[in-house]
Amino acid sequence: MRPVSSSAPTARAILAGAGVVTHFQPIFSVKQKSIIGVEALSRGIHPSTRELIPPAALFEMAAAENLSNDLECLCRRTAIDSFASMHRPEDGLILFLNFEVSTLDAGPAGEEKLLFLNYDPTVGEDGAATAEGLLAQVKRLGLEPSRVAVEVLESRFDDAQLLKKSLDRLRECGFLLVLDDVGAGHSNLDRIPLIRPDILKIDRSLVRQIDVDYYKQETFKSLAHLARKLGALVVAEGVETEAEALAVLELGADLLQGFHLARPQSAESLAGSLDGHAVQHLASRYKSYMVQKINDRKLQHRRYAIVLNEILCELATTSVPYFDEVLHNIGQRYPQVEALYVLDEAGTQVTNTICPARATRSKGRLMFRPAIKGADHSLKEFYYVLLDVELQKYTTDPYVSLASGNVCRTISTCFRDANNTKLYILCIDVVAG
Repeated sequence: MRPVSSSAPTARAILAGAGVVTHFQPIFSVKQKSIIGVEALSRGIHPSTRELIPPAALFEMAAAENLSNDLECLCRRTAIDSFASMHRPEDGLILFLNFEVSTLDAGPAGEEKLLFLNYDPTVGEDGAATAEGLLAQVKRLGLEPSRVAVEVLESRFDDAQLLKKSLDRLRECGFLLVLDDVGAGHSNLDRIPLIRPDILKIDRSLVRQIDVDYYKQETFKSLAHLARKLGALVVAEGVETEAEALAVLELGADLLQGFHLARPQSAESLAGSLDGHAVQHLASRYKSYMVQKINDRKLQHRRYAIVLNEILCELATTSVPYFDEVLHNIGQRYPQVEALYVLDEAGTQVTNTICPARATRSKGRLMFRPAIKGADHSLKEFYYVLLDVELQKYTTDPYVSLASGNVCRTISTCFRDANNTKLYILCIDVVAG
C-alpha cells in the first residue's frame, strides 16, 4: 500500500465522497478444509490522489472532527453492501459486526463466512437504534440476521448495563455476538458472562510464537476449554507461521485467521485468488503433526517405563534408610529426570528430593525449591489418584515444578521395600516434552 499523500484530506471530505473501501481477509476451518468467513477491513480513500488511508489514521481524523459516528455508519454500510455483493445463497456466509472504533474487523463463527463490522458504543449511537438499523439493512440485502455476528471490543465501554442492553437487543434481533481481543492485556474476562458470546477471538498477542511459549499455550488451552463450556467457537487471529497454526489447532482453535493463510484483499481479488491450496496443505500438515506427536509421546512413555522399572528393581531390594542413595545414583544417568522422591502410604515424603545438578532452579526465585523429607503430598493428584483409583502408574499433565521451576510431568507408582511390609510411592519428575 502506497503512503498517504502529505496533503492530508479531512474526514468531512472523505465522508462527503463516501470515500471508504472494504477489503476482506478470509477465516478458515482447517479441519473442514474450507473458508468459513471473511473479515471486513475498512480503508479511507484520499479524495484527490485515490491513495488508501490506513484505518487508524482515518478514525483519528474523524474523532478530531467529531465525525466518528458518521464514519462508523459509513464503514458499516460499505462493508455490508460489499459483502452482500459477493454473497451467493449457497455459500452460507455469516456477517460479523464489531463493537470497535479502529478497523472494520471480521470475526469467527461456525461453518460460514464472517464479516465483522465495527460498532463502537462510545461514539454516541443508541444501541437499540443501531440494532434496528442493522436489522433493516441486512434484511434489505437479503441476509438473515442469524448469519450476522456483532463483534464486541468490550474494553472500550465503561457502562456495563448500557452495553448489556445494547447487546441484548442485538441478540433479540437474531445477530450473533463475538468477543474480540480475548487474552489481550486490557481485556476483562468478567465481561464474558455479561456478553455471553457465541464466539471468542483470541488476540494475536497470545498467538504470536505460541509454539515455543508454554505459558501462552496453557492460557490459550484454558480459553479454548472455557469456550467449549460456554458453547462458543474459538478463532485464533494473527496466525503468521505454520508452527503457530499447528500449535493453536492442537490447543483447541476452531478457526484460523492470519497472513500465513491469506492476506486482506479486495472483493474482486478475493473471488479469483483463493484456490484452497494453503488450507489444504495445512490440513495435511496438521494430520502428520498430530500423528508424529502421538508417536513421540508413546516413545517417551516407553523411556519413562525403563527408568521407572530400573529404580523400582533397586528400591525393592533396599530398605528405607538407603532410598536416597539409590535415587541419587540412578538420577544421574537420565537427563530427562528433574527430581526423584519417595512417599509413604499416607503421602508423607520419606526421602529428600533428589535433583540432579542440571535441574537448576528457574530464575533463582525462592518459591521454587525441592520439597524436604516429611513434606505432606496427600493432596497431590499423583498421590491420591494413584491410590484411590488403584492404578499401577499415574502420569500428570505438564505443570511448572515447584522443585525446579521448569515444566515437567510427575510419574508415580507403588512398590514395597526389601522387607515387603510397607507400601511406598515412587515419584519421578521428568522434563515435559
